[in-house]
Amino acid sequence: MTGTTLPRNKLSIKDHLKIAAVLAPTPMILSIALIKSLFTEDGRAKSWKRVVIDSVIAWLVSHVNRRQVRGVFGETGAVYRDFVKAKRLTPEVEELGYDSRLFWLGPRKSERVILYMHGGAFLFGAFPSTPYFWTHIRDVIANNGKEVDVAMLNYTLVPDAMFPTQLKQAVLAIQHLISTGIKPENIQLAGDSAGGVLIHEVLSHMLHPVPDVPSLVLSAPLGGAYLMSPACSLKDSPLLRSNQGRGDIITTPTVIYWGSKLFEGVPEFGIPYLEGNSAPEDWFKGVDKVVKRILISAGDAEIFRDAIIKYTKTIEKHHKDVTFFLEKHGVHDDPFLLFLVGEPNRGKLTPFIIDWLDKGFNA
Repeated sequence: MTGTTLPRNKLSIKDHLKIAAVLAPTPMILSIALIKSLFTEDGRAKSWKRVVIDSVIAWLVSHVNRRQVRGVFGETGAVYRDFVKAKRLTPEVEELGYDSRLFWLGPRKSERVILYMHGGAFLFGAFPSTPYFWTHIRDVIANNGKEVDVAMLNYTLVPDAMFPTQLKQAVLAIQHLISTGIKPENIQLAGDSAGGVLIHEVLSHMLHPVPDVPSLVLSAPLGGAYLMSPACSLKDSPLLRSNQGRGDIITTPTVIYWGSKLFEGVPEFGIPYLEGNSAPEDWFKGVDKVVKRILISAGDAEIFRDAIIKYTKTIEKHHKDVTFFLEKHGVHDDPFLLFLVGEPNRGKLTPFIIDWLDKGFNA
């Protein structure tokens, strides 16, 4: 399901010692974070569990390298394996080729599909809470009267494969769904962070085909595309420094470091596919012909906020059905963190996502 770990990704004794050293001051970090949260509006809006988990993630990812962060957070195959075991489900895995596959979150029983592309900076796997988040989305939509299936794309991480491999794998996933009888209008793409970047790549490829990547010409536009906290600026810029210090789970130096790993060896023509805000103003001309609706969300406290707003405004020039949702006090990938700590209050964004996706599927 996950393949073997390549030598360059295996943690050495030195790596394990580094991770242990990073985690050692965690009690002090948490104490400081909990105290500081009492004196900021963003902090007071969070539960103590959220303050704890957000602080731990921010501290950890800011102090480890790309190999170590994968070692800590793992890969999507392990997340899926743990999920089906916890839910006592039979794994439903479909191989796509090029070392990619679909992980189905339960038995297939519908002609409507949410194709989810996970985040993780293309360097590590999905949040452990993502399968639970998407099954919640699926179940609520089902309770509203529409059966929906959810598939997670297991794509190859960087540096094991570089651009445009992940784009090729996403295209294969969409082609596979259509080959099984799913209509394009009954496919809605969803992705967070790097997964949002991958959706951007797919839409860009449909408008500006990438050499050596299968073409994606559909009989009808895709039903929808939802980008949660898309990482649309990955190089140092004022956009990444205008909303710092509000308790986000990632920092500007971390984003710049991760971005440098993603861009290694990528030719100049590939930059607009990987970094949405590097694309020319007319890049999205015709996007309304390839996808019916677009939803983009950001956390008001995340460092990508202003970059996401700029990206959204660019797309809005070429598509009339673009919705933007700004989650008050939200951080990067905020809904997944609510599920990660088991918050009973899902916030305002999750119900909005459910309603938006529900409306995107034909009754």
